Amino acid sequence: MKKLVTTYILLITLYGLSATAGFTWYSQSDSRWESKRLGNSRSSIGKSGCVLSCLSMLLSAEASNPRVTPDNLNEWLRQNDGYVGNLMRWQVAAEIDGSGLGLELQSQTSKNNDWNYLSGELDKGNKVIVKVKGRSSHWVLVVKRDGPANKASSYIINDPGTDSFQKRTLAYFGGFKAARSYSGNWLDEEAFNLNSEINVVPVNTDEEFLYELSDLPIPADVFVTLENKLQVGISGYFMLGLFDSDNKLVRTIDYEYASLGPEEKIDLIYEMADISPLNTEGQDLRIIYSKYFTAFPSLNETLALPSPGLLNYTNTTQNQ
Repeated sequence: MKKLVTTYILLITLYGLSATAGFTWYSQSDSRWESKRLGNSRSSIGKSGCVLSCLSMLLSAEASNPRVTPDNLNEWLRQNDGYVGNLMRWQVAAEIDGSGLGLELQSQTSKNNDWNYLSGELDKGNKVIVKVKGRSSHWVLVVKRDGPANKASSYIINDPGTDSFQKRTLAYFGGFKAARSYSGNWLDEEAFNLNSEINVVPVNTDEEFLYELSDLPIPADVFVTLENKLQVGISGYFMLGLFDSDNKLVRTIDYEYASLGPEEKIDLIYEMADISPLNTEGQDLRIIYSKYFTAFPSLNETLALPSPGLLNYTNTTQNQ
């Protein structure tokens, strides 16, 4: 029996399909809620629920709140005087987590293409819902600026008006006509740090031959240290997912539910039943953070954080 020691390069990221700034994206025409009546109006979420969907994205991306979807936010607003017909009372949605806590409406403007306002609010760490040009009344969520403050193409948006997620900027609409800014403790790329190398540790060499004799896959433990950078606690599911070379989720390998206090570090430990997929070119492991658990999470509803880079680990296997 020949001993083979191989060093792998593995890319670990906190990942979600939404490629903006780690925010959940919702479509107002999602089949789970598109036909539901919006507020107290005769309209539906699918036809008129852009503001509702944007607010749901904000609440789901705010650390103090549980997962919030457009249908359950709509019902809460209906019961708490959040609508006048199908028009949103903007300040009420921020009261779902209590006054002065979590999501808070900070300011607004009705000035056309008020770039100073928009860039200033984003620089404060706020997120902004804007009424776009080119539509009679359509609102999108501005999550980030990447470029000059006075250019519409610099503002990355989550648009609830599409059936599937589209990478867009405000340039798609030609700018904006009004805006409302919200503060919160955002679960975005600034919220987490990976504070250690990712260690994938197979069973020790004395045990490997037992798995080989029984023609069983060789298991491994996966270790990572994660830090909460926010001033508030974070709770949720940290899932270890296997991804293919096209960055598609193949399956969830293991998960941990964890609660981290403000600026707290935690060691996450996962069990991987079979290490062999990591020998396939392009296969990698990624950590998926979510406020809710499912064996195959919707990557539109998880939080996308940037990659910490390439991390090394040493894997020891035996081959005939």
